[in-house]
Amino acid sequence: MSEIYALSDDVLTPDETIVAQVDEILRFGVKYFQFRSKKAVKNQAVAREILSLCQKYNAKFIVNDDIYFAKSIGANAVHLGKDDADINKAREILGKDTFIGVSCYNDVNLAIKAQEDGASYVAFGSVFSSQTKPNAPRVSLETLKKAKEILNIPICAIGGINASNIDQIYDLDIDLIAVVTAIYRPNSITKNLKALSHNRI
Repeated sequence: MSEIYALSDDVLTPDETIVAQVDEILRFGVKYFQFRSKKAVKNQAVAREILSLCQKYNAKFIVNDDIYFAKSIGANAVHLGKDDADINKAREILGKDTFIGVSCYNDVNLAIKAQEDGASYVAFGSVFSSQTKPNAPRVSLETLKKAKEILNIPICAIGGINASNIDQIYDLDIDLIAVVTAIYRPNSITKNLKALSHNRI
């Protein structure tokens, strides 16, 4: 069964509102939340508050890129891109039971290697044209389908996914569907999540 995987964004979820926004996301029933901030100095107090919220709702709190920031706030889940630390380094810093996602872009071979290295899940994207990462490499639905057949760990699809195209991802039975903009716009978070879930979650 597919699950929505919500991500934060420095513009859409500023420090002043992010805690209330995450609370609304988690109250809806979302079980995966990624704290994704590109700020040079990330807000530890806010991140800790969100981590506590995720623990309260029994949801995964995943830090994007920064294993040292994750360590500093007591988080044990990270998502790694090609320019970040590798899986072994993340486990060395955060512990052997760390939940680790790995970006594989449009490359199934990268995903196979990540699985062999012990990744908890792999992410492919951008599936559609993305406002958040307009220059991201695109991945075809065919590649997602192939990855689903080959891999034994959960697969995440990301990039430009919204209420009008998400059914194409549901139809492939992808495990995690990562969404940024379409969670926060154009309506309330709850209304947006209802539109995204289409009664399929």
